[in-house]
Amino acid sequence: MSCLLEWLTKYESAAVWIEGLALVGIFGFDIWVARRDHKMTVAQLKLAQKQIEASHNAERAWVMTELSWDAHTRLHMAETSNWVEGGEQTDALSVNVKLTCSNEGRSPAWIHGIYGHCQVMNTIKELTNLTSAEMQSYGLIGPIGPGKVVDRQLHMTCPGHMKGTQSLSIYVVIEYRDIFENERMTSLGYVVASDRSLYRQEGLPERNRNT
Repeated sequence: MSCLLEWLTKYESAAVWIEGLALVGIFGFDIWVARRDHKMTVAQLKLAQKQIEASHNAERAWVMTELSWDAHTRLHMAETSNWVEGGEQTDALSVNVKLTCSNEGRSPAWIHGIYGHCQVMNTIKELTNLTSAEMQSYGLIGPIGPGKVVDRQLHMTCPGHMKGTQSLSIYVVIEYRDIFENERMTSLGYVVASDRSLYRQEGLPERNRNT
């Protein structure tokens, strides 16, 4: 017994050192397990979020739009001129187009904002990014059920007249809400050429978006 006590006394510092290393090892292992579990939890949450988003996209509303000439409206475009004091002439151009909104999704869409802007241009380089606050408001449509189509007449005006090879750019933004309370937006850009043909600006994806 005395030999054992003598050995423990002699090697007490080493035993304490070994015990400390063991505690550090245990502490480090606990940290590693906690980090591993945290990473697994984060990965599971991200996977769950992706599954929820995929489910929402499968069931959400998708408002698709297009512009066309209204067959029931004879006057598609009109140019006017006014003379103000001093003999200065001011020109204006008005255009009447039909906006068609169709819900290609599986649930209703609530259209709460329609905004439009038009301008006479020489090239697309003259076009600028616009916010809804900088555009003319055309009110709202309300709810559109899945597979339903709604038309709206847009009477738009801008300064100037189309001369020579100039064209008229038309930009429309539709803001709506889906059943998941997500705010969505659809925009479309069109051009009226000098021969009065109306076509979409397919080469400008920033003006033709769906969110």
